[in-house]
Amino acid sequence: MGWQRTGVDTVTQQKLDDVLCRCGSGLRRVRCCDADISAWPGGEAVDALDAQGQEAVKLFNEKKYVEAEALALKLLDLAPNLRPALRVLFEIRKAQKRGTAEEALAIRLAALPGAPAVRAAANLLLAQYYVGQGRYALARPPAAEAVMATPRDATAQHVLGVVLTESGALQAGERHYRRALAVLGRDDGVVLANLAWNLKLQGRLDDAVVIYEQALALRPDNRRGQGGYAQAEFARGNREKALRLLDDGLARWPDDRALRLLRAMADLAMGDAEAVLARLSNAPETLLSAELCTRGQALARLGRPVEAVQHYATAKLLQRERHGQQYQAEAFAAKAEACKAYFTAERVQPLPRAVAPPARQPVFLLGFARSGSSLLEQLLGQVPGFAAGDEFFPVAELNEIIPALAGAARDYPEALDHALVGDGWALPERLRQRYEEARNQLGLARPGVQFITDRSASNHWQLGLIKLLFPDAPVIHVLRHPLDVMLSNLGQDRRLEANCGVSMLALARHYALVMSLIRHFRGQLTLRYLPVRYEDLVSDTAASLRRVVEFAGADPAAVPPEAVLRANSAMPPGPVPAHFSGREAVHGRGLYRHRAYQTQMPALFAEVREILDPWIAELGYREDGP
Repeated sequence: MGWQRTGVDTVTQQKLDDVLCRCGSGLRRVRCCDADISAWPGGEAVDALDAQGQEAVKLFNEKKYVEAEALALKLLDLAPNLRPALRVLFEIRKAQKRGTAEEALAIRLAALPGAPAVRAAANLLLAQYYVGQGRYALARPPAAEAVMATPRDATAQHVLGVVLTESGALQAGERHYRRALAVLGRDDGVVLANLAWNLKLQGRLDDAVVIYEQALALRPDNRRGQGGYAQAEFARGNREKALRLLDDGLARWPDDRALRLLRAMADLAMGDAEAVLARLSNAPETLLSAELCTRGQALARLGRPVEAVQHYATAKLLQRERHGQQYQAEAFAAKAEACKAYFTAERVQPLPRAVAPPARQPVFLLGFARSGSSLLEQLLGQVPGFAAGDEFFPVAELNEIIPALAGAARDYPEALDHALVGDGWALPERLRQRYEEARNQLGLARPGVQFITDRSASNHWQLGLIKLLFPDAPVIHVLRHPLDVMLSNLGQDRRLEANCGVSMLALARHYALVMSLIRHFRGQLTLRYLPVRYEDLVSDTAASLRRVVEFAGADPAAVPPEAVLRANSAMPPGPVPAHFSGREAVHGRGLYRHRAYQTQMPALFAEVREILDPWIAELGYREDGP
């Protein structure tokens, strides 16, 4: 009787609680985000309300939105798990752009039981919501669920292709795009354009251009496809054609901000800063963050640093307030501590290593964003025997498969302990084989190539695993004055690890975290480590590159002459890394740039000096140079 009495009290309390839910759905909180799921009506009760749920759907389809919303709210107050009413309310809140409510309702729809096709549709809805928000990590599970439930649904395959592509799993994304086309049984302009973008990111520029042409023949109104086509041609070195594509697009769609931004970025890449200002001539308060950063870079080129920083600061404010980007300090600090706790000399020493010499030696490049690792890779790409591997297949991709290969119940890195048991000794060899196969499939293993660079942004986390897979691999760390690194990142509209690019303080904190992590690995592991200064790369290019090439194990005499290197114009065979498209002749514009900014804006670096000064000293930099 006591249990029954408690149940009655709970139901009574729920009926009395009329506080609306904080998510903005319009439902009472006890029937929404704070609902007791165990108290929801059972199948028979829900079925009894289905006819009224279908009436809400009918009203919505007839565009009687007020009536549809009122009926949906009434029905969901009785049965929060009534799918038709929940879908109607979701569509209404989506149209009203109530993002929090839209997300909460989409999550609830995906969690409801039902037939596989029905659940797949709900998961697809949730995945598409997250894709629209640019939250690809959250989109991946529901997109995968939709594909597993309905593998012959072309839309599900396409959405998963988008999610994987934008998450950096490019080869997997390509497979799902091609599967979507196979399921359709015909070409589709949108799917083809997204496939072309995927191939462009893989550096397969010639293939991307061919497919862009097919896509735009089917869908000539695809503005995003037009912009992607132009970017692929620009990356191939066909700059005149790229500009023509962008100008043609702007002639057709003069108000398209994405195309206008791409055209301004092309102007900047070709050194025409005045054209950037003319093209992005709106009042700063009306510009988007990417437009502000591009315009700020143009102002900096023209020697107007105060105005440039004002643009950068506004862009970062938009990233934080409009796009909700916040530095994920605690999560990454915890990740770093866990990494340091596992990868100690005592724990790593007994683990087996891959012993056979690699078919082609990977050369791992380290460097905080905007430190110069992309410049080093561009220069190495001009040396015979070297291929630019960029971020095409990061070692971090192996982390997810290690538990399954090791037969471990624990996640990475603890799963590596299973390499000490039974047949686990072969784990490093199997992982290295997977890494090499993925890079070979990209076309990097060309005849004559002996060294392949790996410039993955996650390499600083993977030094322990790299040591097991490639014990003798060279690790080249590109260093730059920390204040120049901060300033260069301030002017970028790029999403950096942990969202650290949202402010100067976040950048400094993450810089210190990354540098301390690398210092830990160097102290615990015997790495073939070579520090290289950005300042040396741009002032004495050939000598610096010969030092790197000799350290990697190649003949330094193969390094081209200084004039050839500084031109930095040789196009490597595919795949071509994305950063090659914006490369310039080697220049010294960025050398100690922070000095001019400190002179004119002494407060700019004030909040980060306490964090960075110890690193400035440790790296051997002084105010007057290294």
